[in-house]
Amino acid sequence: MPAAASSVLLGRTRVYAGDWDGNLRAWDSEGERIWDSEAEDRVERMAGASDAEPPFICATAGAEVVSFDAANGELRWRHTLGGSSDLVACTDDGTRILATSSVYELEFNDFIESTCWRFDGDGEVLREDPFDERPWHLLLDGTGLATMGLGRPRCGLMQQTDDECEHLQLSPDDPILCGATIDGTTIFGHASGAVSRLGKSGSGLKTLDKGAEESVLSLACNGVIAIAGGDDGVVRAVAVKGRARKSFWSQIVGAAVDECTLGFEVAGESSAWVASWDGMRASLHCLSCGDGSIHMSFEGLPRIRSLTSRADRVAIGLDDGRVILLNEALFNRRISASEETDEDSDNLSDETSRRSALQERLRALRD
Repeated sequence: MPAAASSVLLGRTRVYAGDWDGNLRAWDSEGERIWDSEAEDRVERMAGASDAEPPFICATAGAEVVSFDAANGELRWRHTLGGSSDLVACTDDGTRILATSSVYELEFNDFIESTCWRFDGDGEVLREDPFDERPWHLLLDGTGLATMGLGRPRCGLMQQTDDECEHLQLSPDDPILCGATIDGTTIFGHASGAVSRLGKSGSGLKTLDKGAEESVLSLACNGVIAIAGGDDGVVRAVAVKGRARKSFWSQIVGAAVDECTLGFEVAGESSAWVASWDGMRASLHCLSCGDGSIHMSFEGLPRIRSLTSRADRVAIGLDDGRVILLNEALFNRRISASEETDEDSDNLSDETSRRSALQERLRALRD
């Protein structure tokens, strides 16, 4: 990408990415670039409607939400929002698109108003609802019900349908700062360090873990476990199902957690991918979901702006504009080959040599 890769979206076979200058690109499963397009400004988030006819993607960029044909990148429609555009979500069939925008007041050093915009598949505004809190996570289910996790002043949840918008007074003193949704399970991370799960009715929160002292700033979930991290550089795993209400492992990654995702199997079990940032350089850690042990770490990277996964792929968007796609089969083959090489070279006992070898592995995965 010409600028920092601020958002990456994995389709069923394709990869879509947007950058800080508003450039959007798509690649096929072989890494061949399919199309280029442009938005107004920095691409914040992207979402896809894979079952729509034709399939399309939507992106929040600058002060707009834009929709592009997924096949060729042609602009379908665009709409200017009030303030800076933030979150976006689509139903799989493309009949409803939700976007949020927010207004930041420099005098108060805080967000003073947000709006949730609801569109049909052709970009017609169905409703717009302003409120005082900024949403930090947006869930849109198959029925068109939107649920947003809110910050201050009221915290809790905001729910919107075609007909109404309602605030749910839940966890009033504990702002939601992030969230993750997969297969009908939604998890929220709170300023208090707690991790909660949205109830089956969609109108309640169940605390899964409240054992951290630092706020949860990044969160990922695969329906079985959730991983959470913050500025303290500690990643913890929390059971999503069952009666356990505490973390069952934690791992120190050494710097503030920027991004995280749960991905394909490595060494026979699901993997957790964590991007950390020490203010100068980034690191990418591949952890075992079973016990939190670190399979490997890639160090000395540009800041990681986007980290996402789908099925047998993990995608990384870097500050220098690179978009890296890791494939399960190829990654595991390279890991096995690297481990054999390490054993032959006396396990790379010198730390400098070890760091260099990890960088070589990452370069090999990009080739």
